[in-house]
Amino acid sequence: MVLSVNRKIIAVLELCRISNLPTVISNCAAGYLISKDYLNWDLALIFIGASLLYSGGMAMNDVIDLRYDKQYKTDRPIARSAISHRFALVLTLFFLFVGTLILLFSGSSIPFVGALLLSITIYNFIHKKTSSAIFVMGLCRSLLYLIAGYSLGQNNDILIWAIILGLYTAGITLVARGEDSGNESGICGLILVALPFFLSLYFIIVNSFISIPIVISSLLFLFWIAYCFRVIKSKIEGRIGKSVSLMIAGMCLIDSMAVSHAIGFSGLYFVIFLPFVVLFQRKISGT
Repeated sequence: MVLSVNRKIIAVLELCRISNLPTVISNCAAGYLISKDYLNWDLALIFIGASLLYSGGMAMNDVIDLRYDKQYKTDRPIARSAISHRFALVLTLFFLFVGTLILLFSGSSIPFVGALLLSITIYNFIHKKTSSAIFVMGLCRSLLYLIAGYSLGQNNDILIWAIILGLYTAGITLVARGEDSGNESGICGLILVALPFFLSLYFIIVNSFISIPIVISSLLFLFWIAYCFRVIKSKIEGRIGKSVSLMIAGMCLIDSMAVSHAIGFSGLYFVIFLPFVVLFQRKISGT
């Protein structure tokens, strides 16, 4: 009985791709700090609400993709019958509903919260039908910044970082597809993935200002992306999936750069999220 319950819990964690959840928390904290430069209790509600929406979106992905997963991704929880399709559907609706309510209660902008819920739903329904769905996925990440920051603060720099985070997210998928198929989409993906570093460089030049946290966070991001591409070019088994997971973890370093530019040394705290994400991904797949 206990073993059965434990297996179901693990299956739910896999369904929700819980290993990537620290990146959601990191994104929200970064968006908040860029705009307000201090922490308040409403951020805790944003963490919970955004985490539930993320988990609901991931569960929805498996609910909708069941037929595909049964043929090509038989290790997914529903496809291997670790949890039922109906249970996953109920979990999806519960997470999305409660997550939305909590975000609204936190004081986040109603349009941004509604846009996130709509983007999650649209992405899950179209991602197998059109390659442009990757930009909808990127929009989901951008909206985390805006929900946590722009609707609560006054710093317009968050708009730029939000857009770059979204393009980086889209670039991850393009890199993986290009490497897998050998087409030119990988080059476009490389450009998008490198954008956060170039934005950091742009702010250094335009503002004529550079600091230790900006240098550290920018170089860490550059080295991390170089490592990810070393993995994707290697011959190891599962290299593409591993590199995608590592680049997702790299979102924490984008947060580090963004906050370092906004308020200084506090940005370096976001580097701590990186090893946690990588460690969690070893236990539960992030893709």
